Amino acid sequence: MKPKSRPETSQLNLFQAQFEQLLNHGHPLFIMANKIDWNRFEVELADCYSPDMGAPGKSIRLLVGLHYLKHTFNESDESLIDRWVENPYWQHFCGFTTMQHEPPLHPTAMTKWRQRIGAEKLAILLQETIALAVREKQVTKQELAQVNVDTTVQEKNITHPTDSKLLHKAIIKLGKAAKERGINLRQSYVRVSKEASWMASRYAHAKQFKRMKRKLKKLRTYLGRIIRDIGRKVHKPDKALEELLNLCQRVRDQKKTDTQKLYSLHEPEVVCISKGKAHKRYEFGQKISVTTTNRGNWLVGIDLFSGNPYDGHKLAEAIATVEQNTGVKVTDGYLDKGYRGHNYTGPATMHIAGSSTRNLSRTKKKRRKQRSAVEPKIGHLKTDNRMRRCFLKGLIGDEVNAVLAAAGSNLQKLLRLFQHAIFYWLALAMQEFTRTFRPHQKLQI
Repeated sequence: MKPKSRPETSQLNLFQAQFEQLLNHGHPLFIMANKIDWNRFEVELADCYSPDMGAPGKSIRLLVGLHYLKHTFNESDESLIDRWVENPYWQHFCGFTTMQHEPPLHPTAMTKWRQRIGAEKLAILLQETIALAVREKQVTKQELAQVNVDTTVQEKNITHPTDSKLLHKAIIKLGKAAKERGINLRQSYVRVSKEASWMASRYAHAKQFKRMKRKLKKLRTYLGRIIRDIGRKVHKPDKALEELLNLCQRVRDQKKTDTQKLYSLHEPEVVCISKGKAHKRYEFGQKISVTTTNRGNWLVGIDLFSGNPYDGHKLAEAIATVEQNTGVKVTDGYLDKGYRGHNYTGPATMHIAGSSTRNLSRTKKKRRKQRSAVEPKIGHLKTDNRMRRCFLKGLIGDEVNAVLAAAGSNLQKLLRLFQHAIFYWLALAMQEFTRTFRPHQKLQI
């Protein structure tokens, strides 16, 4: 059911001090809370709620504000709620007028809200940060038309996959699923598979690969016996059990040189991506396209490209996302050498790093050099805005986490600009005061 238009206010709140009286009006979060167009979220997300079924939902401003704060200050759902109770500026940012001493919701409510809204609707949070930057004259439409495009890997919250780990995990999961359904297995193989998994990893570390292969063969044998035992005793398995059996069969059958391998049982969509890094040869997650403005480094587009496609084949989708978020047609795109051979055929001009700069003006040469600014921006997204490792489930979770990280990065940038503006205004005021006030003159009262 839709949230109530006005939050319930107790009569006791009439005797409490209001945030308008207590808080510093020059605080960046206080300024930000008054500049964001909160009514936009009420209108855009209204169709995600049932009009007349169920209990009234939590305030849309509260949930949008919590997700902004989560990715701006790099908090988990649980730690965000704990800090929210202690921070009056966060409470005012989420629409409250007096101090709250109890959590506004359970952390799982944020998970359910993200699943209900989806990544396409949550892109409104990123669009609002771009619109706010335009309203505050921090970025112009001409700057939004010139973008840098690059890709990175958002790793998934999985352990480093090895054959022995996957086989042992499959045996444990099948044994647990059989026990929950009352299936009496001939043998669970949990104890012997654990020992075999240990020995396989030790043999691999000692470079005794023949012994390691014998242990892996034992693990595959144990897993195959459990799969056949369940198949004999359950002729029509339910959907969840059938999916688990298929995944376990994939783990048992896959070879070292196979393509489309399975790297995680609880996140089967994970792919292995090699980006040529010296310190990390392979990363296990999903490919994310990041688009920033060439000047100012504002995030204007972020996309999930599942399955590790070639960067150049997805360039048109990245440019379309930017135009949808900003409402401005892209005129110039600055790319690295990984986009050579792209199939983009739109009106924008694509500039690939390393190409000839002969007969180019000084301004165009400078813009090409600014393409590399997207690299540290990706690093900050991972370290400061929760994109280093995705803890949300499935491909939807990967896309939602990336979009919210981009929105949090833009909001973080706006908060810094507001803070610097306050210092600038204070400096101007002090300068004006020292100019008009002369200590040797007597003050006239």
